[in-house]
Amino acid sequence: MTAPVSLSRFAKLVVVAVFGLILVGGHTTTTGAGMAFPDWPLSDGSLNPDGWLTDVMKTLEHSHRLVAGLVATLVAALFFWVRKTSTSVPSGCVALAGWALAAVLTQALLGGLRVMLDPGGIAPTTSGIATTFRVLHGVFAQVFLVLVVILAARLSPAWHEVPAHPHAAKIQRLAHIAVGLYFAQLIVAAAMRHPGAGLAIPTWPKVGADWLPAAWNPFIALNFLHTRVLAVLLAAHVISLTPRVVRSTPALARPCWLLLALVLVQFALGVLVVWKGKHPHITTAHVFNGAAILATAVLLAARAGRSSAAAHA
Repeated sequence: MTAPVSLSRFAKLVVVAVFGLILVGGHTTTTGAGMAFPDWPLSDGSLNPDGWLTDVMKTLEHSHRLVAGLVATLVAALFFWVRKTSTSVPSGCVALAGWALAAVLTQALLGGLRVMLDPGGIAPTTSGIATTFRVLHGVFAQVFLVLVVILAARLSPAWHEVPAHPHAAKIQRLAHIAVGLYFAQLIVAAAMRHPGAGLAIPTWPKVGADWLPAAWNPFIALNFLHTRVLAVLLAAHVISLTPRVVRSTPALARPCWLLLALVLVQFALGVLVVWKGKHPHITTAHVFNGAAILATAVLLAARAGRSSAAAHA
């Protein structure tokens, strides 16, 4: 079954909107504007708080909330549209749309709890409860992204044009490994970023004058794992994956080439984050590009799965 073209386009619009939310949310965290308002879901008790267009911090946080509300509305509309046309969409799409709606509501709740549990930004709670919810909020945003990307991929007319290939199952497994490595990198990054440990090691590639830290603590360990270990593992995996895809399943080469390009850009951005002392625009670009890596790896895995299923059928 092929979904209506208009529904497919709307699903892609939702993906674009989610990327917009990740961009605004990422920059809000980068600049430290997440607690510009001590209340939630309203901002200073209003949908249009005084001075939010003249105060940069309030502009970022309130824009984040407005875009989040827009995305939630779009996802709800997508869910009801998919449900209404359930007989003409691929199997599993209704469930996926339901999970996406549940995910966006959960994501909003996580963000709200972060504010409500620490309305004054008090240091003792910020280092514990509130920081935990900040990390969960940052990680779960990418889980939500995965759901809408898979849904948009299945609703696309291109879903039925993916050719069958006997080697696609192996490519799907390798793409899943890339997704797993990215999520490991994401969790470590969030645990490092939100407590402010992004420059726990302020040099790269060496750690000061040596290759290993002279002394270890939790922040240095997280930073080393993120910037040296997982970054290299993910880059090496994608670099080795690309020629295998190009040789064995050329129909999947386009998302794989894009994935390789994004990973190389991400590596360069990560280095610049350190060299430029966490410049806000570079740091936000690093977060946004990371989301693009995840979306591309998920798309590659989804299409490889479709190709494998067609081959077995």
